[in-house]
Amino acid sequence: MLIGEQPDIELFAMLGGQGYEVAALESPRRAMDVFPLYKPHVIILFLRYPKEVAILEECLAMAGRVPVIAAISLIAKQTLVKAVKEKAAAVVVLPVKPQTIRETLQAVALFEDEAQFPSAGKKILGTDSLGEKRPHPADSL
Repeated sequence: MLIGEQPDIELFAMLGGQGYEVAALESPRRAMDVFPLYKPHVIILFLRYPKEVAILEECLAMAGRVPVIAAISLIAKQTLVKAVKEKAAAVVVLPVKPQTIRETLQAVALFEDEAQFPSAGKKILGTDSLGEKRPHPADSL
């Protein structure tokens, strides 16, 4: 399930192309209405501003044991990045490559199996100076 006022169309298409069934919703409130119908395995929430951390908290409350991945822009403010890392199951920086999103989804699924949610610190993806995504040293896969 993708949630955001302006979800990343490329990510939506990429996930569909990878064989994932994807539902896109414009807000956590709308997602709450359909959450029981979809029963998603993962939620990807698009965040752009530090004030949207409250939206992440709403989404986490709704999701229960379903992992929430925060998708943030490469130009996101450090305050947003810090707040998200403390709460989300994983963080991806947009634009994201297919391999990176696959690895993130696999990592989140592994941690879900180990009943370690929410434990955000172990599932963060970093970005090197060239914008390439790489596993964060804290990853324990």
